[in-house]
Amino acid sequence: MTATKMDRPGGRVRQLRSRRDLLELEIRREVKQFRRDGLSERKIAALVEVSQPTIHQMLEVADRDPDPLEGFKGATPLEICQRYDAGEFGREELVDQLTRFPYVEGGTTDGHDSLIVDPPGTWSEVSQAIERGLIDEDVYEDVFNRRHAL
Repeated sequence: MTATKMDRPGGRVRQLRSRRDLLELEIRREVKQFRRDGLSERKIAALVEVSQPTIHQMLEVADRDPDPLEGFKGATPLEICQRYDAGEFGREELVDQLTRFPYVEGGTTDGHDSLIVDPPGTWSEVSQAIERGLIDEDVYEDVFNRRHAL
């Protein structure tokens, strides 16, 4: 019998951290949308009741946040796994989302060293999700098999 996500040591704290991280991401996305709608940083600050320098910092971070993809619960496989871990949807939807996700190609070296930094949206994020305890190996195997028609 396998342990549930909440039974594993640290499961509750990890789930709360996922929720916190996702909430901060959603706030940044909302603030970024206000800017896209033409509002000034001062106006946004007044609307959300924080200082203008705070909005400026949020927007700097938000500019690096990828936007969610149409038809998916997140912008990256890791975000989808975080949302699953936070309890936003069940295993079947997680497997479906990760199976259909349009993964980008992993990073490459420059030929002089072996350091590879993958861009957002690669399959390596699914491996990271296992390492972080967001998903289990059964989910990984199920998604892998479906993607490769095994």
